[in-house]
Formats: sequence, C-alpha cells, structure tokens
Amino acid sequence: MAEVSANSRRIARNTLLLYGRMLLMMCIGLFTSRIVLQALGVENFGIYGAVGGIVTMSTLLTASISQSISRYLTVELGKGDRQRLKRVFSTAILMQLLFCALVFLLTETIGLWWLECRMNIPEGRMGAARWVLQCSLGTMMLTLLSVPFNAAILAHEKMDAFAWISILEAVLKLGVALLLYLSPFDKLIVYSLLMLATAFFIRLCYGLYCRHTFDECRGKPVFDRPLLREMTGFAGWNVLGSGCYLFNTQGVNQLANIYFGVGINAARSIAAQVENIAKQFVTNFLLALNPQLVKSYAAGQRDYAAQLVEKGVKFTFLIVLLFLLPVGFEAPALLRLWLGAVPPHAATFVRLTLLFLLANMFFNPLLTLIQADGRIKRYYIFSSAILISGFICSWAAYACGAQAYVSYLFCAGAYLVESLYKLLTARRLADFPVGRFCRHTLLPLFVTALLSALPPLLCTLLLPEGLPRTLAVCAASIAAVCFFTWCIALTDGEKAFLRDKIRRHAR
Repeated sequence: MAEVSANSRRIARNTLLLYGRMLLMMCIGLFTSRIVLQALGVENFGIYGAVGGIVTMSTLLTASISQSISRYLTVELGKGDRQRLKRVFSTAILMQLLFCALVFLLTETIGLWWLECRMNIPEGRMGAARWVLQCSLGTMMLTLLSVPFNAAILAHEKMDAFAWISILEAVLKLGVALLLYLSPFDKLIVYSLLMLATAFFIRLCYGLYCRHTFDECRGKPVFDRPLLREMTGFAGWNVLGSGCYLFNTQGVNQLANIYFGVGINAARSIAAQVENIAKQFVTNFLLALNPQLVKSYAAGQRDYAAQLVEKGVKFTFLIVLLFLLPVGFEAPALLRLWLGAVPPHAATFVRLTLLFLLANMFFNPLLTLIQADGRIKRYYIFSSAILISGFICSWAAYACGAQAYVSYLFCAGAYLVESLYKLLTARRLADFPVGRFCRHTLLPLFVTALLSALPPLLCTLLLPEGLPRTLAVCAASIAAVCFFTWCIALTDGEKAFLRDKIRRHAR
C-alpha cells in the first residue's frame, strides 16, 4: 500500500508539472497561431497545412515510436539491468537512423511526385511549396532522432526537464512567428526554414540533457541484431496503428486539398490545432500514468494495472469533455476571439474534430496495457483494418460529391468500433475486468456527460448571441463538468485523495 501511495503521488506530481507546462504552452501556442495566420494569409497558411502536414505526421510517428522505445526502457528500469538498458538505448538510436533513411526515401520519391502531380497548389506558389516540403522533411528527421532521448526522459519520469524543453520550443516558435512580420522575403519559405532551425536546436537540447543525466545515453554504440529485430518489429506494429491515424487525418487532408482546394486545408489546420491542444491535455496525463502502468504490469500487479487503466480512461474522457462542451456550443464566437478572421467552415470542423478526438483517445490507456503485455501483432492487424475504413469511406464520399465535413464522421465511427476491439483484446491478453469497467467507469462517465451538457444548453437557448453568452456557456460547462464529476464519476478513494491534497495546500 505504501508503494501504491508513493506511485500515486509521483503520478500526481508529474501530471501537475506537465499541466503547468501545457497551460503555458497553450497560451503561447494560441497567440502564435493567430500571428502566423495573419502574417501568412489564408492561402499560404493552407499551403503549409497541406504540404507541411509532414510535420504533423512526424509528431504522430515520433509519439508512436517513442511509446515503443519508452516501453523497453521502462521494463529494463524496472528489472534494474543497467547493461541491458544501455543496449536498448543504443539499439533505439540505430532504429531511428533506419526510420530516417526510410522517411527520406519515401518523401523524395512518392512525396515529391504527389506534390508535383496531384496536389492542388495555387498558381505561382509551387516553388514555395517545394521549400515547405524539404524543410518539413528535415524537421521530421530531426524529430525522429530526438525520440530515444524523449523516451529516456519519460521512462525515468523526469517530467520537469521534459516540461522546460517543451516550453523553450514553444517560445522559439513564437519568436519565429514574430520574425515573419520583419521578413522582406517570401514569408512561407522563411517560416519553413525557421521551423527547421527550431527543430535542430531542440534536438541539441534533448541530446545534451540526456547525455549529461542518464548513464545509458553515454558510451559507444552497440549493435545487437536480435534486439534490433525485436524492437523494430514492436515499433513497426505500433507505427502501423499510427499510420492509420495519419490516413484519417493527413490523408484526408490531402483528399480535401484535391477535391476542395487550400481554403478547406486552412480550416482543417485550425481544427487540427484545437484538436492538438485538447490532445496535449490528455497526453500529459497519460505520460505521467503510462510508466507506472507498464512497470506494475511487468511486475505482475495486474489488478493495480487495471485500476490505472480505469483511471486513465476516466480522466481522458473528462478532459476531452471539458473542451467539447464549450467549444461545441460556442465554436464560432471562440474562433473569432482567437483568430479575428476565421476561415470558412472552421467552426464546423472544430466541433467535429473534438468528437473524433474523443473516439480516438477514449480507450488509449487500454492500448498501453496491451503494449505492456507485448503480444501486439494480432491486435494491430485487426485494428488497422478497422481504422483504415475511415479513410476509404471518406475518399468514396468525396468522390460522390459529399461535403468536406463527412470525413470526421466516418473516421470517428471507425475509432469507436476499434475501441470495442481494444477492450476485448485487453480482456483476452491481460484478463482486464470488462464487467467492472463498464459498471464503475463507463456508465458513470456517460451519465456525467449527459447531465453536464444541460446547463450550457440552457445558456445557449436563453441568452442572445454575443460575448456574455459565450462567457456564460464556458463557465456553465466547466462548473457542470466539475460538479457532476464529483457527484457521479469519482470514487470515494479519489475524493479522499483530492480532499487530502486540498487540505495540504490550504495549510
């Protein structure tokens, strides 16, 4: 019990650190997005969103590969085998070099052909689009090379270092946005080059910190062929799952460019930024939770691992709900406050992308449990077949003349079906208690969501459109979610933990 309590305190501390980082980064990021949109204009912003989608792709791939590497590092930390830990890190570096070579080859062949022959780029802007593609490729490769160092920080649960370097990155991106106003050259090209320079500097920061702090990050590289094959296979299956997400986001973004032009890409880019903000709040909580989940499962503490999964699902849902309710009711007004000039269709896309995010992220802690078990091949084969249906249905709908927003509905539906399969897989591999989970976690969450939607709905119906209504809807949404979460969703133990924390801070 003492060990579990210490783990809970560590999770809480790391979560608070990551949320402090996220709040500051969110404020900087919102201001940065407004400046970038104004400096580039809707057309250039749409081009960067379509062509530079490789940067978004890199963050998704790196997150997927980082999970795989972090899983191996965390298991070895739990076992205490320092020599094996060094071999794992060294193998991770070699694995990333192989991934970089593959990405370079694909981008300079298929990616370049797609840009030149298939994409809908405004006349006279193809030269700038080529610069965006090459700089985005460089940014992606640098980010891939940073993954083993990020994974080492997460495995050691050094969230303070992760937070400070991430804040530095956000500040540098703000500086890039401000420099656009001073540039006498093509702003889209300048923006791409400066984002590449930022990625290079952040790569240096991660490398220097990890080499100074962690023993496994120092020393000569070691080539371990069996371990390389094992880790590459594990990461490859993980990347397959992320690849389906790429098809359902960046792939659909490319389809939208072909069928609707860069104006729709600009609106989708705004929606993607809102999704990323909400997703970061969820990810920060899971970053603090996942190492404890993997360690407890590896140590044979399956009941405690199941409890962590239930907590992860619960708070993932509640975090997304906090975004979904106010944005769902007041998306046009909130976007005007944020951006000033709002691209057409952006409000609709923002609402739908949060529904898509909820379907995508809801059962993510179950995926961590499945990865901790290690038997992932069958899961990824079947789940990928389910998820790719979202992209296929979107393509067919666009070809038949459907509106741009329908892709969000198809992709969200695919993720809901995949979530059910994820639940069944967790029961099969890890004896996850599905019945208890449905009664004690899912049912209270759905009741909480339905009741929390009533106060902001009444504000929308009773008040005239304007800033007072927007503020009232936001306040009512947050208050309702907090109140009904306390009354319905939280367990007695979670309430006691929060009361104890509040008393300690009040003294």
